[in-house]
Amino acid sequence: MNTQKTLRPMLVTLLFSVIWLISACQSLPQIHALYDQTADLNRYTTFAFYPQLQPEGEEYDKLSTRYIKAAIMTQMISKGYRYSNNPDLWVNFNTYTKEKIQDLSDVMPHPYYDFRHDYGVWGNYPHYETRIEQYTEGTLNIDVIDKSNKKLLWEGIAVGRLNKRTLDNLEEKINQAVALIF
Repeated sequence: MNTQKTLRPMLVTLLFSVIWLISACQSLPQIHALYDQTADLNRYTTFAFYPQLQPEGEEYDKLSTRYIKAAIMTQMISKGYRYSNNPDLWVNFNTYTKEKIQDLSDVMPHPYYDFRHDYGVWGNYPHYETRIEQYTEGTLNIDVIDKSNKKLLWEGIAVGRLNKRTLDNLEEKINQAVALIF
């Protein structure tokens, strides 16, 4: 028997399983979008950031704010809009974080009964393990507003878990979230 022919399908299956597992571990935010169905976004050509997004007094321009503005600017320009000091559209954004707690129940194999298969029904006796997980959930909300009548035209929202990996790659994660929103 040719072992190379039997080994090949197993390796292909293993490779696809590993790719699927890695992609399943990527934590992409949940994306939601709402828009005014009566609005024609094609009639607008220019945009700027909402005036309250500019630091005032003792405030300073945070890195995360600059990352979000740059990502939004990239997306708006790629959609055909131009940045202007006298815009048709205002773009506003907000970020929120919230501590959350989740309880997870998993069916775990029971070490004794799983080993003793001769017990019949009791050989598959389930053992439940409950664990409590605390995490931080982050929300990025982007609004596109008609400047002339101050009417919300479009709103995009990204909600996801924040962790050390997110904070270590903040600019990259912001770019990814904003691109998904748009």
